[in-house]
Amino acid sequence: MTEFLTVSNAAIAVVLGLMALVASYRALLTSRTPQGATAWILLILLLPLVGSLMYLVFGHANYKQFERERHKSDKDLFEMASDEQVAEDPSRLTPFARIARLPVTDGNDMFLLIDGKATYDALLDAIRGARTTLFVQFYTIKDDDIGRALRDALVERAQAGVSVWLLHDELPFFGLPRPFARSLTDAGVRLARPRGPKRLLGPFQFNYRNHRKLVVVDNEIAFTGGLNVSKTYLGRDPSIGPWRDTFAAFRGPVVSQLALHFSSDWLWADGEDLSHIASSVPSPAGDLKAVALAPSPAEEIAAGNLYFIALAHAAQKRLWISTPYFVPDRDVLTALRFAALRGVEVRLLVPGRADHYITYFAAMAYFDDLRSVGGEVWMYDPAFIHQKVALVDDDLASVGSINLDIRSGLLNFEITVVMAGTRAASAVKDMLETDFSNATRVDLDLADRPIVTGMLARAARLFAPVL
Repeated sequence: MTEFLTVSNAAIAVVLGLMALVASYRALLTSRTPQGATAWILLILLLPLVGSLMYLVFGHANYKQFERERHKSDKDLFEMASDEQVAEDPSRLTPFARIARLPVTDGNDMFLLIDGKATYDALLDAIRGARTTLFVQFYTIKDDDIGRALRDALVERAQAGVSVWLLHDELPFFGLPRPFARSLTDAGVRLARPRGPKRLLGPFQFNYRNHRKLVVVDNEIAFTGGLNVSKTYLGRDPSIGPWRDTFAAFRGPVVSQLALHFSSDWLWADGEDLSHIASSVPSPAGDLKAVALAPSPAEEIAAGNLYFIALAHAAQKRLWISTPYFVPDRDVLTALRFAALRGVEVRLLVPGRADHYITYFAAMAYFDDLRSVGGEVWMYDPAFIHQKVALVDDDLASVGSINLDIRSGLLNFEITVVMAGTRAASAVKDMLETDFSNATRVDLDLADRPIVTGMLARAARLFAPVL
């Protein structure tokens, strides 16, 4: 009996060892970053059974196949982006245009929508006025009064003959109830879910999610920003409380770029080609130069990280960034620190309260890195701040869905509009000045905080590559 147990234990040890080696090898091949690969390999080797199973469920993905297939749907996006209304001298936006692989457009207009009520009022008014087409995309849509208001508006327009497409990146069993979805499809709304790379749990994936928020009405007006569709974004979720966020409305040729990004996502999700609708370029509506930049985990260039690096390099006197999560890639952090060392006023606005505690504490572990070179970190006090907004000097601004974290930089589909023009920058500057007036500057080093806070922050930072 003893010999049998000894042989059994040895066999189990060999199987676990082989499983751990295979899982480690796959993590080395498929992880998006060396830090991510290191984190997975350490977990697998320290806890062979648990680590291997966790990697199989949450980490492993057929990324190369996903990249090849996704490129097929993105190919038309870059080929069909029109050269009409291209700015003659887009020097300030040239780096962002090259990252986006799209031309800089001229003749645009932008209007800020501050917080949930202004955003939902404008979105619903525009949707109810749609005459021909509606592209609608959100990461989450809840079955509450805000979600039902959106549903009812889309149903009414579909029944009136408007062509409606709706993308919603839900997890199975946690997304929209069947009756909610059925009421949309029965009315003629085309409903689809973005897909990621093939993996063991299929749609139950936490990486490669489509985090874009986008509404395009009649290919004439487009909206994007930080809000999803839920009462949470009106500050009515008791578990989080007051909420601060920003959306923006756009008119002009950049609307076509936003529509092309939607059509690329739809082609990948459903197979239907909408580029013939999206490629129609709206007439000029203002004097703003703009480019729609949409990072994708199917790209080799890590456009989300390059976006923040480009912001840092463009700044001469001011770089203000508002982000709900601050877990930066090393290269991004280096660019921000170097901007501060060059004498740029680098200000970071982050939440003073948490919606996800691991990312909240991980951010604290990075504050000292920025503060040590003259950068400033401000924590917003009145509400959880979820906006993803940037201001460079007095002439560049950006509003979209990109967080300053590794997930947005490498693992999610995101979108933002980068704008060049003093009027747009002034509007963003006024908004951020109000936000900073309601924030408290961080003046404590992590070592001077309570011992428990320091321990939690340092421990949370270890998970940065997978946050």
